[in-house]
Amino acid sequence: MYGNYYNPYGATQQMQQRLANLQQQQQQMYQQPMPTMMPPAQPNAYQPVQQIKGRPVTSIEEARAAQVDLDGTSTYFPAPAEGKIYEKLIGMDGLPIFRVYQLQQDGGMQTPAYADNNTVLALQRRIEKLEEQIGGMTNDEHIPDDADGTAGRKSNGTNATVRRTKSANE
Repeated sequence: MYGNYYNPYGATQQMQQRLANLQQQQQQMYQQPMPTMMPPAQPNAYQPVQQIKGRPVTSIEEARAAQVDLDGTSTYFPAPAEGKIYEKLIGMDGLPIFRVYQLQQDGGMQTPAYADNNTVLALQRRIEKLEEQIGGMTNDEHIPDDADGTAGRKSNGTNATVRRTKSANE
């Protein structure tokens, strides 16, 4: 009966034993040899994932009316029914910037269609025929109009200059 008495000013035997055990554990931790070399600092393994801000919309009016952050980051509004993506952001001048991206179907970049050799030859014959009808201007060099209003031509075959005057029909 005398062993289990209450001491209001001191700790009980159990509490004193726990305290002694904790002090002993701390001493053991501090007595362990510390590593002399620190491991090299590794680059930050945590890379923040950059997310795209936005939400689907049904029309351009809904995208234009949407509120966006004032920090200048882009907010995207896909409109699947229209095949478009709207981008809205606040520019450096404080004014909204609104861009529209449209989905291109296959065949957006068409390869040029080249004419076959027969078509080119037919066009060359037709041009030659038209030149003959105009007045034999094939393989001629044009000389600029003279001050008096006449035009001169120099034939490639000869060095003679042919002069002609403008008619009322020309």
